[in-house]
Formats: sequence, C-alpha cells, structure tokens
Amino acid sequence: MNILLLVNELRSTCGVTNHILHLSRGLVQTGNVNLWIICGGGNGINRFSDINVNIISDERFLHLTRTFSGYISAINFLVKFTRQNEINVLHSHYHYGAAIARRASQLTSGRTVQTNHGILEAFGRLKHFNADKYAAINEHIRKYIIENKIANESNIAFIRCGIPVPDKMPEKPVRDKIKVLAASRFTHEKGLDLFINAVNRLPEEILERASFYIAGEGELESNLKEQNAAAGSKVIFPGKVPDMNSYLESVHVLVNPTRSDNEGFPAIITEAGAANALVISSDFRGSEDILDSGKNCLKFKSGSAAELAVLLEKVLTDYERYKLLSENFYKLVKKEYSISTMIEKHISLYQNCLKK
Repeated sequence: MNILLLVNELRSTCGVTNHILHLSRGLVQTGNVNLWIICGGGNGINRFSDINVNIISDERFLHLTRTFSGYISAINFLVKFTRQNEINVLHSHYHYGAAIARRASQLTSGRTVQTNHGILEAFGRLKHFNADKYAAINEHIRKYIIENKIANESNIAFIRCGIPVPDKMPEKPVRDKIKVLAASRFTHEKGLDLFINAVNRLPEEILERASFYIAGEGELESNLKEQNAAAGSKVIFPGKVPDMNSYLESVHVLVNPTRSDNEGFPAIITEAGAANALVISSDFRGSEDILDSGKNCLKFKSGSAAELAVLLEKVLTDYERYKLLSENFYKLVKKEYSISTMIEKHISLYQNCLKK
C-alpha cells in the first residue's frame, strides 16, 4: 500500500509528532507500506531520519499561514503528487490537511482517512471532520463523531495512540528529592501557569522534599519564566527534551494541568504511565475514559491551582502511599496503548478503505 500522512508540523516537542513517529516506524516495519509525509514545516523533521519515509515540507500545508490561493495551490499539488506516486490512502492528522486531501481525492482514486487529536471549537470556514473514514484516538472523540452524525459507526475505527512501554515496570526509588514534572507546549490551554501557581502555594517544608520542572517550548515561554522568577524561581526550566521517554525515567510525578476541553488525550500522560510515574491531572474532557482518580491517578478540577496544590502536598508528604496508583496506570497503559495493536488497526483501516 502507498500511504500519505498529512501533518500540520513535525515538531521536536509535540504529542502529535510523537504519534506520527511511532505510527510511521511501525507502518514501515510491516514491509507492506510505502510511506510519505507532507507537513507544513516544523523543527522536528530530523527525528524521522532513521525511518524509511519520504518527507515533504511545504508551507502551503501549514494551517497558521493559510491563504485561499495557498489552499488552492496545495490541492493542485496534492492531486499531482497523488497521481505520480499512486497514493492509495491520504491520512490527515489535522482539519486543514483533511480539507485539502478531501478535495484532491475527488480528482484522484485516493481514499481519505482523518485522525482528530482533539475536538476543535466550532468556528472557521472549513469542516473539522472531512474524510471517508475516521480514526478516533479516545472514546469521547468517537462518541462526538457518532452523536453529531458526522459518520456511521462502520466508518470509525477506534485506535489509541500506541507508545513504547517497557516489559518490566520501571522502579521509582527516591534517592534525594521527588522529581515533579509538567511537560507540554507553552500555551495558555496547557495550564502551565497553574502549575507554577500551585507550587508556590506549598509550605516550605514540602518544597524541600521535591524539585519541580517544566519542560517544553512555545509562545508563552517568557511569560512563564517571568511568573516563575517573580515567585522565587521554584520551578526549573530544562528546555525542550528531545527524548522524553528517557527523561521520564527519573520523574516520580507527572502533572498535567491542562485547562482545555478540546484535548484528545495528551501523549505525555501515557508516556508517564509507561515510566511508572504518578499522574496528577486536571479533569479535562475525555480524561474520565482512562484516568480514574484514586485508582490509577489523582485528578483536580480544571483551572484550580488550589486543588492541585492540595494534591501535591499530599503526595509529597507521603509519596510511598500513592505508588499503587502509578503501578495500576502502568499496567493499563501496557495493555491499552500497544504500538503493535495500533499498527494492526491502521493496516486494517487502510485495507477497508481500499475495498470496492
């Protein structure tokens, strides 16, 4: 099969890019897929250097700089590209790319698949769901597609974003301080300001038991660093982390403070689970499908730095008490987020697309 993935950007720090990386490697390793990726750019293209995949970076496919003329030009380019490379399936991972692919497919024999990594707010001229078939990465996205009559259930494949999970559960000894991490893009929706706020609510004797980190990059970097400095620089910024899986090996607690209701399911959460790190997360939309507070994680009300601070204080006061939660989550991630299962389901989806 000749498969084309359409992605907004390939970035060094990005859950969607991580998914594309695992998906690309797995598809190519089957030996049954010739793979191309068209992206609008990004600073993480070099992450794919060890995969036999053809990557085309073209700004016409970048959502941020879209124009009507660029949109038409991208469609024309994609029609020619699809024909020249005999592409069977055009698989989009963002709604702008899905719109381009849909138009191009009407002039070629290619079939379209769309993975939605979240549910966008209802605005803009382009349809947010625009394909022959869909891959839903979480239960609430699948439910949204069905309830809004976007597609029949037969055209929706439920495929979680698989990640590497070690066969043996990693140990988490505390040799010095408990390491607490928040990692994401530096945007308002990700709620990293809430994490800084919560840390600064902790009593001094609790602060001494832990070290706090925010990893990543983004447009709010200077704002977050200024907020942190004004509060006494209690949080360390290690910058972007190229290999998050290795970094998480030393992390005891992962905080996901997102305030967005448009998340799919942040990859950092399952990556933390694979590393046997305790997850403390906001109760974002869709979290209830995987995160069960008190059984495999701890959850706080979205937007509440005060509630997050209370949970942090409890965990840092008696970390050993909460180890069973992270162990339970490791077991769930190992079972539900298998890369091999993800690849098998994608191959099946592509084959179904090609049935006459």
